[in-house]
Amino acid sequence: MATPTPASTYDERGAVQPLPTRPPLNGLATLALVYGIIAVAAGILPAVRQITGSLAVPAVALAATGLANARRLDGAGMKQAAIGLVTGFAGLAISLATYLTT
Repeated sequence: MATPTPASTYDERGAVQPLPTRPPLNGLATLALVYGIIAVAAGILPAVRQITGSLAVPAVALAATGLANARRLDGAGMKQAAIGLVTGFAGLAISLATYLTT
């Protein structure tokens, strides 16, 4: 006996419709965003820098790779990677400024 398909796959005429697919995910862009936010926090707060070290350089590298993946994945994670790149550079600038002034 054949297993029945869900009723949501049929339209009004009885034709089978494909199930909606999930959009592609860009994990590198998400990781770049998280690392960039932590890098900015580490630049501002010395206690965070003691725990995490400098995550600005990995944030920039992950963001660049995330942007390349976003082009390949039809724009998935483009904004996250771009914000990760900006926050990574900002965290790097803040960390260098605090290092040079102390």
